[in-house]
Amino acid sequence: MLTHKGTQKLETKRLILRRAMTEDAQPMYENWASDPEVTKYLTWPAYTSSDMAKERIAIWIEDYRSDDNYQWMIVPKELNQPIGSISVVSKDDNVGKAEIGYCIGKAWWHQGIMSEALQVVIDFLFEEVGMLRIEAKHDPNNPHSGGVMRKCGMKYEGTSRKSSRNNQGVCDTACFSILREEYNKKHHFMEDFVPEDEESLVQEVYRRFNEDTRLTKSKAAQVEFLTTVRYIERYLKPGVQILDIGAGAGEYSLYFAKKGFQVSAIELADSNIASFRAKITENLPLVLTQGNALDLSRYADNSFDIVLLFGPLYHLHNNTDKLQCIREAKRVCKPSGKIFFAFISNDIVILTMQQEHPEYLLEGAYDKESFKLDDFPFVFHTLERCRELLVQSGIRICNEVASDGVSELLKELINGMDEATYQQYLRYHYYICEKPECLGMSNHLLFVGDISD
Repeated sequence: MLTHKGTQKLETKRLILRRAMTEDAQPMYENWASDPEVTKYLTWPAYTSSDMAKERIAIWIEDYRSDDNYQWMIVPKELNQPIGSISVVSKDDNVGKAEIGYCIGKAWWHQGIMSEALQVVIDFLFEEVGMLRIEAKHDPNNPHSGGVMRKCGMKYEGTSRKSSRNNQGVCDTACFSILREEYNKKHHFMEDFVPEDEESLVQEVYRRFNEDTRLTKSKAAQVEFLTTVRYIERYLKPGVQILDIGAGAGEYSLYFAKKGFQVSAIELADSNIASFRAKITENLPLVLTQGNALDLSRYADNSFDIVLLFGPLYHLHNNTDKLQCIREAKRVCKPSGKIFFAFISNDIVILTMQQEHPEYLLEGAYDKESFKLDDFPFVFHTLERCRELLVQSGIRICNEVASDGVSELLKELINGMDEATYQQYLRYHYYICEKPECLGMSNHLLFVGDISD
């Protein structure tokens, strides 16, 4: 069943995809719509005035009234004006399929921008709307458009001869598509990569995995963030110093810096650093540094009241490295401070993967007797192993929290909730998230601790 949501704002490492606005008419005209090279293989001619762009945008704005309309402007973050557009040009709700069309200004060709935009639209239509098939077509004389489709995992289905008309006249049509079950297989996104070491693995993971919107892209995704913030805020006092180790794309650091707390953040992955820096505004009490969680020598002993250790324990395979990481977090934390640890939980992942991959229970990457998941590219911990690791490291556990609970398993249900229902769901989640019987059934675990030795 489809859940139409209309043209939602989407974000990638470099791009914002958003609704068209009246003031976009001039950049639309100048950046792509007036260029005959851009429109050469399209079905509409190059515009001869910005008024034509204004008229088209007016139609799009009116169409946004419908929640089954999908029409985005492609806006590079560094430019802050549209350089192209991407849309669902046709759909069939009975089948659950959508056809995507796109164009982009010549100045931005061959930079991977169009495939980046197409991928996030495919993600949205499969994950949020529930499409079963996504397709796209191009004139075979324009092979670069087909290259964009292939890069996003779409398969060539064949060429329909003399089946369409564009600005070159009657033309053949090359057809590409991707099915939901094929898209789901892309979740094994690192199977072709052999890491040289832990650092190269982390760098490659975040080149391929979009951490930038992981915690914010939907109601279900926000549960982990909102729960974690709720627990951190229990221990905040005016003037506290916060260290965010493995800060990712900066969601927690930015949240607390905007609240006025002094935040130091350290992150290893180049992609996450770039996303994080793009969000930092002037005068925020925030210092971002690139570095490794195993070496925090840049920070003095007993410097921070709150230490967040979220990302690193998702990636450290060696137990010695895990202990060193926690040892460093302890060293820089004040004796009266609190350290927050995040783990990816082993047990419920098998169910969430089965939901996406019908073959997972029989063919998935886990031990079929012990149910231990393969630790690649992420590292999975059982509840018992989390406790053992923290106790071994001299941490007294204050809180154990199922930080996202069943939100990943029930994401379609949660994302379809109206705001009042969602708020009540959050209250229910907060009610059960520390119950012992619920801890194992969460994709992420949060532990709050202090120094016991």
